[in-house]
Parts: sequence; structure tokens; C-alpha cells
Amino acid sequence: MSDIKTQIGEIAYNPSGACFEALVTFHAPLGRFSVAASHEAPLSAEFDAISDGLLRDALAALNAPGRLGARVAEEESDENWEPRRAA
Repeated sequence: MSDIKTQIGEIAYNPSGACFEALVTFHAPLGRFSVAASHEAPLSAEFDAISDGLLRDALAALNAPGRLGARVAEEESDENWEPRRAA
């Protein structure tokens, strides 16, 4: 897992759920995988606690059935790119 980089998108506070929410993206050699994450915490919570909670929720979502996620396969190099021709 050392080749996987993690990116937490814009963090928003949801007052109705008293939680922070963000899209967390894992960048791996085979492509990107994004999951919605949430972390229950008061609005006054420290950033480190919020980001750690979001990351834990996203990691749990990777293998959880029924969790919404998106996977984008890594594209090939532009060097070998050729336009598609109409049939």
C-alpha cells in the first residue's frame, strides 16, 4: 500500500448530521478510486481529528458492500495515443 497516495477533497460540515463530509480519492498505480466519507464531530473539532476520521471512514468503505464509489483506470501514455476513426 506504499504506492497509494490519498487526497481528501473539499471538507464540508453537515449540521443536520453533526458530521464532516468529503470525497476521498486513493491514487494507486492501477488508477483512482473515490469514495464519499463522513466523520461525526463538533464544528469546533481539530483539523487533524477530522481528516483522520474521514480517512478511516474512506478506508472502511473500500471493501464495504453497498458503499458508493467510483473507479477511474489509469490511462495509457499519450505517446501511443491515436484518434479513433468513425466507422
